[in-house]
Amino acid sequence: QQGGDVGGAQQQSRRRGQNLDDFSLEDLPTGHPIITRESLEEIGEYAFTTLRGLTIIGGQVKIDSNLLPDILSSTQGFFEGGGGGYGSSPSTQIVSIIKPAALAYLEVESSVMESEGGEFKIDRRDLELDFSLSQKSYALTINAVSMLATNRPIFFKDSATCLARRTMDPPTYDDSASNSNISSLSKTAVTGVQSHLKASCLTLLRHSLSVTSGGWETLHRALSSVGMELQANKAYAAAKQQAALKTAGRAARNRAAIFYEWDQSEEVKRVSKRQRATDDALAQMRAAKAAKGLGNGVQLPASMVDACELVLLNLRYLPSQRPGAGGSSSVTRKKPINLDFVVDAVMTNGASLVADESRWYDRNGGAAWSMTVTSEDKTSVAEGKKDVCFKLESKALQAASLAREGKEGGKESDEAKIFVDQCQTAASDAFSRIVLRASSARSKSLGDIGNQIAARLAWTLRGVQPSSALKSSLDFSVESVSRATQSDSNEKDTNNPLIEFAKDRPLVASCLALDIVSSGGSGGVNAVNNNTGGAGSQQKGTPTGSTLAGSASSLANRILNEAYMQSFGSEQDCADTNKELYAKSLDVFVSSVVHACNRANEKPNDNDRKRAATLAASSMPQQLAVVPSATPSAFRIASSLCDIDAVNKKAADIARKASHQTIAASSAAHAAKAAAETRATKALLALRDAAIQRSKPDMRRSAVDCAVAITAGRLPGSPSVEDKALKLVMNVLFPKSTELANAVVSSATEELERAAMYAIENYEKIQRANKAVLAKKKSGDHYNNKNALQPISDEENVAMERVRKPAVLFMALCVRRPEIIVTLMRVSSKEGADVLSKAVRNNMYKLAGTAAKKHGAAAIALRVSDMIQEKEIPLLLAFLDNLAQSSDNALPSQELIDACHEIQRKRLDAKGKKDARYVIPIVSGVKREELVGKLPEFVSADDRVFKAALIRMSERLGRHALVFRDEPDKENPSLNGMTLCEQMVFLHRLDFRGVGLPQKRYLEAIRNCLEEDEIFTDRVIMAALDYMSGAFLAGEDGLPLAYMRTIILTCSKHESLHSWICHVLLPRLIEGKIYTDRRQWEGWMRCAKMLENTGAAGVSSIKEAIQNLPEEQLEMYLAIRNA
Repeated sequence: QQGGDVGGAQQQSRRRGQNLDDFSLEDLPTGHPIITRESLEEIGEYAFTTLRGLTIIGGQVKIDSNLLPDILSSTQGFFEGGGGGYGSSPSTQIVSIIKPAALAYLEVESSVMESEGGEFKIDRRDLELDFSLSQKSYALTINAVSMLATNRPIFFKDSATCLARRTMDPPTYDDSASNSNISSLSKTAVTGVQSHLKASCLTLLRHSLSVTSGGWETLHRALSSVGMELQANKAYAAAKQQAALKTAGRAARNRAAIFYEWDQSEEVKRVSKRQRATDDALAQMRAAKAAKGLGNGVQLPASMVDACELVLLNLRYLPSQRPGAGGSSSVTRKKPINLDFVVDAVMTNGASLVADESRWYDRNGGAAWSMTVTSEDKTSVAEGKKDVCFKLESKALQAASLAREGKEGGKESDEAKIFVDQCQTAASDAFSRIVLRASSARSKSLGDIGNQIAARLAWTLRGVQPSSALKSSLDFSVESVSRATQSDSNEKDTNNPLIEFAKDRPLVASCLALDIVSSGGSGGVNAVNNNTGGAGSQQKGTPTGSTLAGSASSLANRILNEAYMQSFGSEQDCADTNKELYAKSLDVFVSSVVHACNRANEKPNDNDRKRAATLAASSMPQQLAVVPSATPSAFRIASSLCDIDAVNKKAADIARKASHQTIAASSAAHAAKAAAETRATKALLALRDAAIQRSKPDMRRSAVDCAVAITAGRLPGSPSVEDKALKLVMNVLFPKSTELANAVVSSATEELERAAMYAIENYEKIQRANKAVLAKKKSGDHYNNKNALQPISDEENVAMERVRKPAVLFMALCVRRPEIIVTLMRVSSKEGADVLSKAVRNNMYKLAGTAAKKHGAAAIALRVSDMIQEKEIPLLLAFLDNLAQSSDNALPSQELIDACHEIQRKRLDAKGKKDARYVIPIVSGVKREELVGKLPEFVSADDRVFKAALIRMSERLGRHALVFRDEPDKENPSLNGMTLCEQMVFLHRLDFRGVGLPQKRYLEAIRNCLEEDEIFTDRVIMAALDYMSGAFLAGEDGLPLAYMRTIILTCSKHESLHSWICHVLLPRLIEGKIYTDRRQWEGWMRCAKMLENTGAAGVSSIKEAIQNLPEEQLEMYLAIRNA
């Protein structure tokens, strides 16, 4: 039926002459099982309302969480992908997304009243917005409304009203506005949006639908309010003519076509003529400006020859009188107006005209020299040659002489200080020009040469402060190393060697961070080039982007290479000092990269910070790969990129507050989290490359140490990054080579040792906290293994979480190298390292399960048991226990059972006896007949081992706890384990004298079972006593020695069994003639007396049993009762 409906819709489309791919609500059959016409109309209505709201408000109004109480549940169902409920329908999910935004705008629209003049005004200062539209977003929304109006006539009037209202109340620019809701656009963007609104209104007014739908009044009024009444009248006339032609006859349409053709041809001719005149005038103006070297400022030529020609061409435009230093200033200049003066003015864009003449170093030091022509003979003039003499200015020469004399004499005059300051300033300016010209050079080789020169000068000019062009880079470096110091210690260290290094060599520090600062788009190369006004800054096509490409020719790499070359000095002390300088330089560079990423994490919506962080992080692996040497401190600083917990926490908070936040905010938080994880991954890639590609073992080891430290949690990192670091260590580094595998194992061992030391240092603190918690509890029975391995106090919980990660990492390595399992057990068994031991036992199932699958449970058990010492036996037992449970719902294999017996035979105790603890893990898979023979071993052990053995025997027989199973074939026993009922029976039947057990221990073992009433419940005791009494009555077996003692203890322990004992058990024993056994008969009489004295309800039948006694036994009982 569904297919027939689709076919009918297609036939209707063909009859209408439409394409089969066209979609219309009319073609949608009513009652579609998934999508209905009503749901699409609802979606369209809410979407159109949201679009109108974005256009008129200029952003998204903050959604009130109380507006729709069921929004949260529907949105949560949509994102979690759950089926059923409110969010299961696709249309309902879409409506739940757009409906809040639409209703938020409708609430604002309903509260706004139109004025008498028809203006629709909204006071946006009182509105709270989730986000504001940018210029591009405005263009999209305006175009969407216009397209909807022209393609869907039903929405034309509302769309026209929306654009008209926004045209009458357009976005404005106010740089002094404090409220960001008024406008967040620049002045140029506001002008563009206003023009776009006017053009859209004019286009809609020109459309014929404006007449037929009745929306032309609003559009005409809007255009008239912005001074476009004449254009509105023409557009309205054209719209009326188009609407009339739709119902006019053929003759009218033909006349209109001819008119349009004539009008178009005349208009084209007129416009073309006017355009040619305008182009000619513009060309003449540009030619005149070019002749004077003008244009958009001074147009700098590409070569020095062209510059000289331009200077000569403009000599005639110089004023007859010399201008002042500052407009109307009366200060006279000391420099003559000559060729040098004019060249400087042209090459500096006029900056030299207002320069301080006391600065001798202007024009790269050329201002300190004067040029005179010394030869005026006719021969030289005829040949076009003249002798030129260059002399140092007297003031500069005098200042230099004074500075030298003051340095030699130990006293420095004011003139000498000024000279030294000017020398440093000159060096700083010259250095800045070299750096900036090199960064903007078109030629790669020219830029490389500039970087080499800048690198050498940066290390030579010690203590010289950078110019204003590079000041932002220096500040960024100082802030970076300061943040790096604070991350290591909470207190700010003013004597940090990195900060002292940045202040001692500011040019080096600024160059190391220059590429990162310039890539951020503020305060970097782009801004500097525009401020310096050099010739290279105005060249078309000059690259102004960052040089963060990872190439060896970048400025940062040249700085590092220069520092590394200086480390090979002739004197050992000097070489050591220079090596420290190289290490500090590399630390400053990596700190700058990390700081750029941290700034992006702090403000994820800042595009400049995101751009700088992305370029810095993506280039860091390549940069560290090409540096001549890498240091452990640099790796540690780079590893701090993995600490993105703050970003994850912020994203999680926004996700939890989904009802109070917009989808855009949640998406932005998720994008920031993904970007932070990507940058953290780059740090892991840098460690990977260093560990694999570096040739020096110490560098490889340092990279491995950092990767292992992140995995072990010693270096901070989010859980997702730690998981990636674990995969890097285990799946990439370890299998790469034997050398790397040894380095990984060695680093993991150090981390495990650190964890053990941490546990030992906090042992007393944890013990005090545990005792305080246990003292508050009424009962603290921690016999159960699960309870025993759980942390008791908060302090122990924190410590276990701290040592868990290095323990899990080392366990993962133990699977690859089983021989290091002994190291795990040795370190975890240190005195005082109880927290580490508990963490290892908590995660032992991971090691045991994986090792059993890879090496075999029996083989790995024997191998580990041969390696450990006496102190590590508890962890060996935990390992064997988890090996036996490694297979789900399956009994231990026979190989593992044999292996445990072999371990028991090998590892005898101090007295040469077998230790029952080694076979406890596998007793659930041992035949019941064998377990009966091993009961004496378990009974002779201490109570903890005895109880653990009983629990393990019955752990897979919970359903049969009250049953004593019979062997199907007694010659071939097949029953495994031992139920609780069977345990009580076989314990009572134990021949303790035959196996050398003291009677006291035998009775104590049974009493211990009765005291464990959570395991051996009253139902279990009842089943065991019933089975033994039944066998006694049938004459199969006699009553065990402790049988009546157990009944008496049961009467004291379980009052619920009093009635059963009186009605069933004691009469059954009389029937079996228990009085023939003196010891059992004495126990029967004591039990009957105890029950008769209780006087409880339900025990009246004990008197009947007593009256049924033979006369001799009755007299004996009465004598005892009355005694």
